[in-house]
Amino acid sequence: MAETIVNLVLGKLGDVLVKEVFHLYSVNEQVEKVGRELKRIQAFLKDVDRKPIKDERQKNWVKEVRDIAHSIEDVIDTFLMDIPQKSGIRATIKNMLRNPKNIPAVHNLVNEIKQIQEKMREIEESRVRYGIYNLGEGSTGDIKLPIRPTVLPDIDPDIVGFKADQDRIVRELLDETTKRRSVVSICGTGGLGKTTLARKVYNCNDVKRQFGICIWVAISETFEVIDVSKKISRQLNLEQPNEIEVILTEIHNSLRGKKYLIVLDDVWKIELWTQISEAFPDEKNGSRILVTTRFADVPKGMDPKSEPYMLQCLTEELSQELLLKTVFPNHDPKKSTFDDLSDIIGPFVHKCGGFPLALVVLGGFLSKKPHNHAVWSSVFRTMSWNVEGINCSEIIGTSYEDLPFALKSCFMYFSAFPEDYDIDAKSLLRMWIAEGFIPQEDNRSLEETAESFLEDLLQRSMIQVNSRSYVGAIQTLRIHDLLRDLALQKAKEENFLLVYSNPDDKLSLSGARRVAIHNPDCDQLIMSPNLRTLLCFHEAGSMLNCSKQRLLKVVSDGDEEGNIIELGMFVGLTQLRYLSFGGWVVDNRDQEFFEKVIGRMKFLQTLQVSRLRKIDGHRFKFPKSAWNIKTLRHVYDNVLELPASAKLTNLQTIGWVWATQSWEIELPHLPNLRSLQLDANPSPSKAVVPFLSTLEHLTDLEIWHDDSVLDILDVRGFPFYNHLQSLQLYYRSTTKLTQLLHEDMLPCHLIYLQIDGHMFQHDIMPVLEKLRCLKVLKLSSNAFESRKTTCSSGGFSQLEFLKLNSLSMEEWEIEEGALPILKKLEIWGCDELDVPQGLQYLTNLQKLEWWDVGDSSKANLVRNLCQHVPSIDLGRY
Repeated sequence: MAETIVNLVLGKLGDVLVKEVFHLYSVNEQVEKVGRELKRIQAFLKDVDRKPIKDERQKNWVKEVRDIAHSIEDVIDTFLMDIPQKSGIRATIKNMLRNPKNIPAVHNLVNEIKQIQEKMREIEESRVRYGIYNLGEGSTGDIKLPIRPTVLPDIDPDIVGFKADQDRIVRELLDETTKRRSVVSICGTGGLGKTTLARKVYNCNDVKRQFGICIWVAISETFEVIDVSKKISRQLNLEQPNEIEVILTEIHNSLRGKKYLIVLDDVWKIELWTQISEAFPDEKNGSRILVTTRFADVPKGMDPKSEPYMLQCLTEELSQELLLKTVFPNHDPKKSTFDDLSDIIGPFVHKCGGFPLALVVLGGFLSKKPHNHAVWSSVFRTMSWNVEGINCSEIIGTSYEDLPFALKSCFMYFSAFPEDYDIDAKSLLRMWIAEGFIPQEDNRSLEETAESFLEDLLQRSMIQVNSRSYVGAIQTLRIHDLLRDLALQKAKEENFLLVYSNPDDKLSLSGARRVAIHNPDCDQLIMSPNLRTLLCFHEAGSMLNCSKQRLLKVVSDGDEEGNIIELGMFVGLTQLRYLSFGGWVVDNRDQEFFEKVIGRMKFLQTLQVSRLRKIDGHRFKFPKSAWNIKTLRHVYDNVLELPASAKLTNLQTIGWVWATQSWEIELPHLPNLRSLQLDANPSPSKAVVPFLSTLEHLTDLEIWHDDSVLDILDVRGFPFYNHLQSLQLYYRSTTKLTQLLHEDMLPCHLIYLQIDGHMFQHDIMPVLEKLRCLKVLKLSSNAFESRKTTCSSGGFSQLEFLKLNSLSMEEWEIEEGALPILKKLEIWGCDELDVPQGLQYLTNLQKLEWWDVGDSSKANLVRNLCQHVPSIDLGRY
């Protein structure tokens, strides 16, 4: 991973301002020598980085290179931070010449460069002394970017195997002869697929029909009972008090009288059950607790009558099928021939020992190699296999070593997140960008390149996708425990990132460049002055004071809202690229101070402060000074006032902005905006429509408006018409819209559409059902006044989720062939609606929620028509 930091430093040395400054102070010659030597070193590192380093001499040399690269980075960043920068390079240079206060900083720069030159000479001598030769002669320092992969189906071990295991567990869960609340368990070592099997069982249609309440909770080795309890209560839509006894009582009361299934995934200790078991009533109605664990004594301690189900390794036949499915996801291995690879597939399969995780990771590794016998044979020979043939960790490690060097940094970043943590993909990608891991590519934004990196890791089966958006982008993800262990190991070896999770851990954080804190007891931690990243994943503690870490680039509180904040801790953080935090501000600083603090952060890319509150409960207003930060890319708050004078060419995301009267005179300049949440009131359409007409690349638009901006309904005239994927329209007025919604007013490639409050006087279903790419449709609050509507055969061909809320219609006819792939249907507050004709034609429906369905006869009719639907929720009926 030394190559990553060397590449980053070379980029800094190539910066126009840095080169001008070095030239100005006559140190450019020395710096150029350092740069040339770094490029030579990088060529060596490219060879070293392709395979694990086992020679201690090489390890020491790589460590020296990494340390010197870090030193160069610190020298450059500290110097530029101490020199006040003006707008533009020329102004900055003039400021340096005229201001005598800059002399000490320049003097230090010269001395530091001389010391670095001396260290570089020592490194060159040690390279020769250690016998480290450049086997990759002629290679350049350029990053070889992974090719953006085609978005493939997410590979999961449940593609093959587990059928008999699944049937066995399902039978035990549904066994009607066992009326007591019982524990069903899946036991086995890491990498066997316990969670995958439990997830298959949990999503089984028969299971969904049997249990009225199904809850999934991921546990971890270092669990906190209150955190586990809150996870359960959130899924029951309960309040979140901080007293464990109160939470457990509320859970018990909520489950009382109901048949429930609780999945406790990855339980390590029986102590968990002894502390939360009272929350689960035993009413002899067949409720079940499904447990996955590595230890057979855990389920025995939970239920002495329980017989642990020991999960076995896959057979060689199933192992081969899984491996080939992973390497060739678009092919059916049973129908395809791989004659050229047939004699090498068997040895690979045998070495994996039937471990699904090993097979999937190996498959992801091989999928990136040419699919021919010579290459696969070479891979097999060069892998350092365990003599017994079963070494899941070795296979995972090999896949890591095969990563391009840029992806290795991205992978090690996963070590920052707690075990079983649901990682928000957008936040992760923006942190990668802020760290400098993502290079700029021609014709692609940094975000698009970062997304391709994430898809590459997925294709290699090194991450697991929890959810995707309806446009196909990864929303949330996780990393398997064994892969997280690998990330932690590599991050520690490379001094990339350290995790503080246990107060008893004797960690030296004084030299760490990145720190992730998982424990609130961190007040006395001593951090390095050269710290670049601080990530906090704890609640109800004090945010670590980082005012002395002036080189910080990334600060995040992990979306925890209960932390105590002092604004003074952010005063000196002028180098921040990513800032996301919330909590309670306890000092007496006012809005003006907050404005000054944020305004000094001239390099900010992502700013999320919508959860920041004063101790009296009042919210800080979004700092207007942020609109002067030219590097901003993503901004989130509840309500923002964007000045007409704002010129932000990098801005891509705005979370809720007011359209102001000043836009009638001048329009904000946001040429690269992709996502916009806009409150169009009280500004008239003559301000809003011209502004929208400047947005060429907009893909997501969410807008509140009234009678004055009816033009928004017709997006044909806007330059983003061919890019728009998601449109959400909220309408405040009660005035009925007499104009018709024409078929071509909305782009046919629209994927997500929500219309709330528009009182159309005609049936709009015939228009909407022709949007052939639409996957989500939500119509709310009298979106149309038609008493009857029809979904025609072939209509809504791609719709997966339909929500109808507070509509005045009475009849709804669903023709056979309409809504052919609908998976989820929600009906709320449609008091006058009869049972839809043709409801039984929705054969792919997985979940039906109909609140206020009416009397029991209607509820019974719905159940009769929807016997094929696994999950039906009709409120009190």
